[in-house]
Amino acid sequence: MSSIHCHFSSFCWQQCELSDGRGHVCGSVWLDGQRLSPGGALNQLSLAEDVDAWRDRLGALNGFYALVRRTTSGIVAAVDRVRSIPLFYGVQGNDCYLSDDADWVRQRIGETQVDDEARADFELAGYVTGRDTLYRRVKQLRAGEALIVEDAGQGLSLSVERYFRFDYQAMSERDDGRCLARLEEVLEAACDQLVKTADGRQIVVPLSGGYDSRLIATLLARCKYPRVLTYAYGYRDNQEAKVSREVARALGLPWTFIEYSQQAWSGIADSEEYWRYQRWASGWNGIANMQDWLAVKLLTEQGKVEPGSLFVPGHCCVTGFVPPGVFEAKRAGKVMPAGELAEALRQRHFTLNTSDEGDALFRERVLPHLALDYPLDEALDPDEFIRQFVMFGWQERQAKFIVNSVRSFEFFGHDWWMPLYDRDFMALWQTVPYHWLEGRSGYVSFVEALFAEVSGHQAPLGNAAHRSRQSLRARLSRLAAFRRGPGARVKHLAKRLLPGMARGNTLASTGRFPPETLERLRAQGYSHNGVAAQLFLERFC
Repeated sequence: MSSIHCHFSSFCWQQCELSDGRGHVCGSVWLDGQRLSPGGALNQLSLAEDVDAWRDRLGALNGFYALVRRTTSGIVAAVDRVRSIPLFYGVQGNDCYLSDDADWVRQRIGETQVDDEARADFELAGYVTGRDTLYRRVKQLRAGEALIVEDAGQGLSLSVERYFRFDYQAMSERDDGRCLARLEEVLEAACDQLVKTADGRQIVVPLSGGYDSRLIATLLARCKYPRVLTYAYGYRDNQEAKVSREVARALGLPWTFIEYSQQAWSGIADSEEYWRYQRWASGWNGIANMQDWLAVKLLTEQGKVEPGSLFVPGHCCVTGFVPPGVFEAKRAGKVMPAGELAEALRQRHFTLNTSDEGDALFRERVLPHLALDYPLDEALDPDEFIRQFVMFGWQERQAKFIVNSVRSFEFFGHDWWMPLYDRDFMALWQTVPYHWLEGRSGYVSFVEALFAEVSGHQAPLGNAAHRSRQSLRARLSRLAAFRRGPGARVKHLAKRLLPGMARGNTLASTGRFPPETLERLRAQGYSHNGVAAQLFLERFC
């Protein structure tokens, strides 16, 4: 006899009794600008004979959620278009297990062996691609997917349906004016939905020196939401924090700074809380994004943020990482050679170990299974190359690493919202002209113009991350000029010119790692996140 077992570990889940059964809802579901009740949200999962109409119904939903509905013969479950609340499942014999806790599924199906291919993904990208996790029989729903489990009396039947795909289809003839007008429209609606979701609660914005969080802060200042706190973090006087403070001051928003140091990180790196968070947030799928974690912890402990505050990070579907060569090929009327997509994915996403050994691992373990989902061995016209590259970034890195960082807010008891993953905002970005992808030109111009209008600050502040990289390159060039000088002079100059490198990075988070381990893994070619991935595997797998 077959059975379907569900387990929900987060306190955020709501159970709802329906006329034909019951279901569970986590998060907030919107349709046509209105928030749906739990029952109304679950009704959207009702299966229909017309599968396309059913997919369209799910695709019309907005918000951030996971839904599970029991049917007379099984269950239907869905995650939103960015997998903001993950769901995991596995089968053991005639039993199916579904949960938001990947380890609960792993234990129920008795899976103990880490899969070699999944481990290679994890070591090189920091997450496992596709529907896999580190454990072969523990699966996950990808962004924009729904799971249907049915028991027809002859055993369980599982199928996964894709109802949304971030499929870039540029409208080259679309003029900038129309795009900018539509961008203004969808952002105004997204801000309105954010304000309704906050419902008077304190809104907390992690304000970096970049454009995305600046846009959120500007929208909140423009609508005069009364309870906003912005914050920045990192080592003292870092460039990102300086720009963040300027932005907040110009907009008239409260701002606070959380100083990071190697000592602060090393003080908590061996704590039970630190490792409990990493295991829980990983979902046996990816390393936990620790960037905000220490700041949220300290802000909460210091009472600077209220219990249940709504954190609004600048996570955004707008990508600026499409390889420049593809635009050059498009202008020249050329195709991208076979294998170029694989190389672009390697250079952008599988960089946690760039040594010869890391490259061999990518070729031997990662490429074969990527080739099952992506046309890696084909010559591609630039349009198709861009479509495939953007799709990979959306359903892999964005969903599994960037978006998954909201777990740090949940861990300390706070809510979150991501207006720059709004349904209509994402729909617009799927159709912007090609030149908007090249350096995010139209989007950046819009953010700068809106910030100037709201703040009265006319001089562009730029992107602090870019300024930091340019400054770093200049410092390294000056340092190289002294390579022939005495060793002590070079060391002194490095310490004076490269304070960020002396601390490890802007977050000073090399303090998370034992010095000997850090030195050993860096020597083997591992990046900062590569070291984090290796320590996670050593501790838990």
